[in-house]
Amino acid sequence: MFRRRTGSIARFDPAHPEDALVAQAAAVLADGGVVAFPTDTVYGLGCRPDAAAAVRRIYRIKGRPRSKPLVLLVPGAAALESLAGRIPPAAGTLAAAFWPGPLTMVLPASPAVARWGLDRQGTIGLRHTAEPVVDAIMARTGLPLATTSANASGGAESLTAEDVARGLAGTADLILDGGPSGGRVASTVVDLCGAAPVILRKGALPRGRIEQALGLPVKLASVEVMFVCTGNTCRSPMAEGWLRHALPKGWRGRVTVHSSGTGALPGMPATDRAVAAARRDRFDLRGHRSTLLTDRLIRQADLVVAMEERHRQAVRQLVPDSAPVLLAPDGVPDPIGGEAEQYRETLELIKREMPDILTLIGGLLDPGAVRR
Repeated sequence: MFRRRTGSIARFDPAHPEDALVAQAAAVLADGGVVAFPTDTVYGLGCRPDAAAAVRRIYRIKGRPRSKPLVLLVPGAAALESLAGRIPPAAGTLAAAFWPGPLTMVLPASPAVARWGLDRQGTIGLRHTAEPVVDAIMARTGLPLATTSANASGGAESLTAEDVARGLAGTADLILDGGPSGGRVASTVVDLCGAAPVILRKGALPRGRIEQALGLPVKLASVEVMFVCTGNTCRSPMAEGWLRHALPKGWRGRVTVHSSGTGALPGMPATDRAVAAARRDRFDLRGHRSTLLTDRLIRQADLVVAMEERHRQAVRQLVPDSAPVLLAPDGVPDPIGGEAEQYRETLELIKREMPDILTLIGGLLDPGAVRR
């Protein structure tokens, strides 16, 4: 039996992983061990899918609830034949377009996956990462890898081997150090089991590229909305607060709402008159603090709603491929410096236009998806 030294770190050239290192990793896995490794997104933890004790140990190391399934890393699209119980046409299209890469596809699980106990209600997530060492290990073992990201559940992703060693309560038996991981964001997870594709987890691959490859709309399990004005102290906070207040009960927990300003001074409270106008409509802006609009905020939002055309143009300047919408056709006038009545009128205008925003959210949101 191979004797492993728990927590050992092995450095290697990620472009040319040495045969001896691949053999070492395969021996650790054959001995029921857990290996950490870089991928094209973040560092991952992996074990043999047929090693039930190693699978349980990954959950303990990460502090991951057993209700959250692991993903199988596979050597390529050919593996779908043995690991997926059914291969929808969309799966072949997306594999050809984005594998190897930051895309996890959720498909019906094959009987082999079900025997390993890795399926979730008959489904399994599959991904082919663009990382030579992972492919080499799978070639040596003849099996996919049961994996999850190498960080404490709910914590920051691990981007280096040092992050892995520091960030986990337990540790892997072997940490493969190939330098910084290829990306900073986890893979996008797309469920292909239903009538329409649904993004269960947003990640490195944008929804627009998936829609372009498939030639059809892709729904979302959750939607993030961001309102944009100038200072983020009156109009966009009122819109943010009212939408939260008006969300249908079934959407709460699946729709998150934020706001920001193109010229915001971060940390400023909502104006007193905005707070007063909100109070009349039974929602509270006293905890609001302003946020400056950034490209990162735009990219993480699924729907960006601008108060005026100049705000919409500012969004497009930061992220040219974004598609912000105007809340009202002629814009929402800025009440800053005005009397209380102007704030109330501004809020009434926001409320009149909000049904259209709810319609847009409904068009994005899948009614039955559950976040993976």
